[in-house]
Amino acid sequence: MDKRPYHSPLRQEQALATRQRILDAALELFASQGYSATSIASIARGAGVVPETIYATFGSKRGIIDGLIERAAPPSIVSGLDAEWEARTGDPAAQLELVADVATAFWSQNDTLATVLRQGTGDTEIADEWASRQKGRRELFGRQLGKWPDATFRAGIDREQAIDLVWVLSTDEIFHLLVRDRGWTPKAYRAWLVGTLRREILGEQG
Repeated sequence: MDKRPYHSPLRQEQALATRQRILDAALELFASQGYSATSIASIARGAGVVPETIYATFGSKRGIIDGLIERAAPPSIVSGLDAEWEARTGDPAAQLELVADVATAFWSQNDTLATVLRQGTGDTEIADEWASRQKGRRELFGRQLGKWPDATFRAGIDREQAIDLVWVLSTDEIFHLLVRDRGWTPKAYRAWLVGTLRREILGEQG
C-alpha cells in the first residue's frame, strides 16, 4: 500500500489563509492593547479559530511575533536590496535613493508591526527583538557603505558616522512621526529622505 503523504492544494491554501487571519488578528490586538495584555484566546476569537489552532500553527504567542516578522521581512527582501545595490555600484546618490525607496515602501506596509516591537521593549518576552532588528539594519548599511571609497563621503564625515546617519534617518520612528503623526504623504517623506541622505552623506546641495 502506498504510504506517501497526501498533499491537498486546497488544504494548503486553507492553512495559509488561517495563518494569515491569525497574524492579522494578533497584529491588530498587539497594536491596540499591547503585547503583554493580549491573550492567545483573544487572538483566536479575532481570527475565528480555536486556541489549539494557534498553538499548532505558531507554538506560542512569541511564535506569532516571529511569524509577523517573517511575513514582513522575508530573506528575499535583503537579497533583493543587495542585488539592486550592486546594480547601482559607482553611483552612490542612486544607492541612497534606493535606501529611501525601500524605507518608504517597507514602513508604509509595516509601520504597525514596527510600533508593536518598539513599544514591546519593556516586555521580557520580546524585549530583545527590537534591539536585534535595529542592530541588523545597521549591519546591513555597514556592509553596503563599507564598499564605498573614502572619497565618497562629504568633508567632515567618516564612514562610521555616515553609516549611523543612514541607519537613523531611515528608521521607522521618523517615518511614523512625519507620515502617521504629521500627515506627510509617503511621497513627501521619500523626497525628504532622498534629499537629506544625499546632503548629509555626500554633501550634495538641493
